[in-house]
Amino acid sequence: MAGPVFFIADAHLGSSTDARDSPRLDRLVRFLRSVRERRADHLYVVGDLFDFWFEYTHVMPWRHARILAEIRSVVDVGVPVTFLGGNHDWWAGPVFEQFAGMTVHRKPFSVTHQGLRIHLHHGDGLASTSDSGYLVLKAVLRNRWVIRLLRVVHPDLAYELGHRFSRFSRRHLTGGTFRVAPAVHEFVDTRLAEGHHAVAIGHLHTRFAEVRPGGGRFFVLGDWMSIFSALRLEDGEFAWEDWSSSEPAEAPWDAPPIYGGHGDETTATDPGPR
Repeated sequence: MAGPVFFIADAHLGSSTDARDSPRLDRLVRFLRSVRERRADHLYVVGDLFDFWFEYTHVMPWRHARILAEIRSVVDVGVPVTFLGGNHDWWAGPVFEQFAGMTVHRKPFSVTHQGLRIHLHHGDGLASTSDSGYLVLKAVLRNRWVIRLLRVVHPDLAYELGHRFSRFSRRHLTGGTFRVAPAVHEFVDTRLAEGHHAVAIGHLHTRFAEVRPGGGRFFVLGDWMSIFSALRLEDGEFAWEDWSSSEPAEAPWDAPPIYGGHGDETTATDPGPR
């Protein structure tokens, strides 16, 4: 029998002023160890594992060594981990692949597990006209001249600038009220019409699920900043896992939404318009 499949997004490690990212990182480590112990069939990290990530040939940020080592321990017991680049860590590459053992994608992709075809997209850019934080980050972090500059400055300076820019985009340019824009629903419905059974995205920092016309399911994966949620597929059924306390709690896939934000380890309850 196939093991469970897990989907998470938006930990934004490195955004905290605490260099250890605790206790946020501790919760994520407990989750990864649970994935390893349960011998999951696959783990998908659907973008923005880090608040900023840029790779150099010979150095990597020491504060992220722990989480990369924990992911490697999951891979080493035979659980594949696949990473989809988000708007904050789109440039992930050899360190993720060689050190952590993850398979890296930079474009949305589809997977099939337990008879269900699922499309994965980080979610950035789906409604770009209302996502100014994404537009600015994309314009800067994917600009070839910025990339060249980051490669020649000292890594400490590059990461300091990257984190400052990421914080600015999250706090001042990204809307704090959760909405599923019409363009997002159009994208989801198109993927479902192509034969997918479900679409899962991150980026919106809300745990949300709905059945779309035609019966396909749409999931927004929450985050690991204020919600601490994972979507699990097991025996052909979806369920939410809530890791916000010392012991994980479980909820059905259609449980009420949980509305987060872009702050660290807070509880936001105002749903806002959808």
